[in-house]
Amino acid sequence: MLFATFGAIALAGFILMAVLAAVHDTFPADVWLSHRIQDVDIATFDRGLDWAEDAADFPAVVVVCAAIAALLLLRGDGVGALIVVATTAGRPLSTWAAKELIERPRPAADLVEFEDQPSSFSFPSGHAEAAFLLYGLIFYFAALHIRDVWLRTGVQGACVFVIMGAGLERVYAGHHWPSDVIGGYYLGALILSGIIAVHRLFSARRQTVTPLPSRSFSPATPTAEHGAGSRKT
Repeated sequence: MLFATFGAIALAGFILMAVLAAVHDTFPADVWLSHRIQDVDIATFDRGLDWAEDAADFPAVVVVCAAIAALLLLRGDGVGALIVVATTAGRPLSTWAAKELIERPRPAADLVEFEDQPSSFSFPSGHAEAAFLLYGLIFYFAALHIRDVWLRTGVQGACVFVIMGAGLERVYAGHHWPSDVIGGYYLGALILSGIIAVHRLFSARRQTVTPLPSRSFSPATPTAEHGAGSRKT
C-alpha cells in the first residue's frame, strides 16, 4: 500500500510537470533558482557536485551496477540482482522517450551560463532520473540486507548525497532547469516504486514456499516386529 501511494504521487507529479514543460520553456522560478545555484562560489561545493555527477554518469553507473548485482547474488537475492541490471540497462530508454515526447529546449545562453550544452531535449533530466533509480535501489537494498546500523546509515547517506548532488550539478552546470531535475526525480520515483513492489512480491512468494515434507523412517515398534502370528523359537 505504501509503495502504491508513493507511485501514485510520483505519477501525478510527473504528468503535471510533463504537461507544463511541453508548453512552457521555463517555469516561473527556474531562472531565479538557477542563478542562485550558479552564484555559489565555493570550491568544496563545486567538487562535491562533480563527484555526485560522476557517480550518476557512465561508466561509474555500470561499475556500481555490476558491484551491487554481485553483492546481491552473494546474499542470495537473485531477483534483486536481476532488477538492478535490468533497470540500469533500460533507464536510458525511458529518458529518451520522455524527452522526445515533451521536446523542451535546453536553457538558453542569454538566461544561464554553461559550456558545451548537450543537443538533446531538456525535460526530464536523465542524470537526475538515473541517480534516483540506481541509488534509490541501493538505499532500498541496504535497508534489507545490511544489519550493521552504522554501515547501513553510511551507505544510505551516500545514496542521498548522490541523488541530490547529481540534480544540483545539472542546474549548476546550466544544462537543465530545476524543473527538469524535479521531473527526473518524479520519473525515477515512479519507476522505482514499481520495481520495489515487484521485488517485494517475489520475496513474499519465496518466503511462503515451504519444502515438501521428507519421509521419516522410524524404528519398527515391537508390535510391528512381533505380530500375533510370529513364530517363537
